Amino acid sequence: MSTLPELPNPLFASGRSVLARFGYQHRDDQEAREDWAVMWDLLRGDFSAPAGEAVPAFHDLDEPTRGAARDYMVARLIADRNLERCERLHVDIFANGVNTDAVERYAIARDAYEDSVEAFGAARLRLATLLARGDTVA
Repeated sequence: MSTLPELPNPLFASGRSVLARFGYQHRDDQEAREDWAVMWDLLRGDFSAPAGEAVPAFHDLDEPTRGAARDYMVARLIADRNLERCERLHVDIFANGVNTDAVERYAIARDAYEDSVEAFGAARLRLATLLARGDTVA
């Protein structure tokens, strides 16, 4: 009798640890995570402002920068969900046996996760460019 991997799956620990640098928290309860100001407080330390200034709080950002910050956080949430979907599908492969359909579902989900990580990086670059301007306070 084989032992099925449990969630969180150790195979995904490295992906989770990378995303944790950007505020990821593994939750099984599907709790809403869209508190932009709180999430921004976790993420803004990853950015720098010109001439040693502090990166502004979410509500202090001007509208274009706040929108870019929101896009960045949405991209992070999408990467979070895609990682969790990959993990569930991976566990399903072990639970239900390796078959072509299960492996294909996992491969598609894995591609979506990798694409979402790239989108997260692109959103970060856009936001970093705006923050580097120095006139991002509302």
